[in-house]
Amino acid sequence: MNFLNKELKKFGIINVSIVGAGMMGRSLFAQILDLENFNPSCLCSRRIESVIEVFESLKIKNYKICKSKDEAERAQKDGFIVGTDKVEIAASLSSVHVLVDCTGNVEAGAQMSLLAIEACKDIVSLNVEMDVIVGHELKRRAEEKGLVYSGSYGDEPGAINEIYDFAKFVGFEVLALGKGKNNPLKVDVTPEDLKAEAESKGLSARMLTSFVDGTNTMIELNAIANATGFLPDKLGCHNIESGIEDLCDKMRLKEEGGILNSYKVVDFVRGIAPGVFAIVRAKNKVIDKEMRYLQMGKGPNYVLYRPYHLTSIETPVSIAKAVVLRQASIEPIADEPIAETVCIAKKDIKKSELIEGIGGRSIYGSLEKYELAKENSYVPIGLINEKTYAKRDIKKGTVLTKDDVILDKDSLVYKLSKRRFD
Repeated sequence: MNFLNKELKKFGIINVSIVGAGMMGRSLFAQILDLENFNPSCLCSRRIESVIEVFESLKIKNYKICKSKDEAERAQKDGFIVGTDKVEIAASLSSVHVLVDCTGNVEAGAQMSLLAIEACKDIVSLNVEMDVIVGHELKRRAEEKGLVYSGSYGDEPGAINEIYDFAKFVGFEVLALGKGKNNPLKVDVTPEDLKAEAESKGLSARMLTSFVDGTNTMIELNAIANATGFLPDKLGCHNIESGIEDLCDKMRLKEEGGILNSYKVVDFVRGIAPGVFAIVRAKNKVIDKEMRYLQMGKGPNYVLYRPYHLTSIETPVSIAKAVVLRQASIEPIADEPIAETVCIAKKDIKKSELIEGIGGRSIYGSLEKYELAKENSYVPIGLINEKTYAKRDIKKGTVLTKDDVILDKDSLVYKLSKRRFD
């Protein structure tokens, strides 16, 4: 961090364009207002009222709402922060170094990322929903132009990846990676079931639904799988309950008394939220003895645990790494996904019925190995949008395949991921 800070000071001011004025976008904008060497050049949301609400809540006076690129460029030159509902403005302002996607919208995230790449801007994405389905393709296109495509520290995949990178660097064998889950798992829950709770927490009912039904957890584990090559041990992972003290005993092979069929897996655990973890093993007896001396456990497996993740509060580190050091905090490592978040029917779905996507009434996400998902033509949950319909009757509990659904083939995300079905 010392090195990054020194390099940042040499670089000067990073001009940041933020898309999304919800909890993450609002928080990031407010934070970098007070950080040295960062400038929030632009805030964009499809609801311009949300942008104005952020500005007014922070008592910002030097802003201009802009409807055209020329107007926004003039505003920037005159020292104003640009507010807009036009993502093409946010992605292409000449002074901007990096676009930060805080939306969580799969289609919008892909669109703004391509616009940013076209305009030669680095990308830092908190949009894990988008990243797990087309992140590998966006990374490829960014690298062709000498740009950085990166996920963010603070989000659970980024936090897990930090532990993974550390463990590998100091010589541990990494056996498993994972995160805690805040909510009890209820795969058939609907937005109507959670309306009151969502309102009390200041969340949309669909967002809370995606947390409770496990889709959000599956997507986050999907991202760390794509970044490390680790796999789900079974469809949907094991979903065990454990404290940190006995996690190593449970997260080991079945023949060793645990639950796992194999190592190098991702999973989630009820009882350790909001933390993230890695299960590691020393490669020689000297280090194993030292780990016991340090009271890290009885061995041979040990847990490295971080009890928090600070979401967008950690994003400035990823922004600086991308722009100044030309490094991604977390990124897909292969030309195709390693794992896939597939769709499972929450209820019986009738032929021609609209299928609601993430956080809806129709389906929930479950993590599968990509090769198995592709072999069986399972549908990634990121392809389900407001134009997706059932091709035939679908029973509750069915893993949806391309033969079950009519997908929106005009969507950008479908076009970017079409080879899954070739």
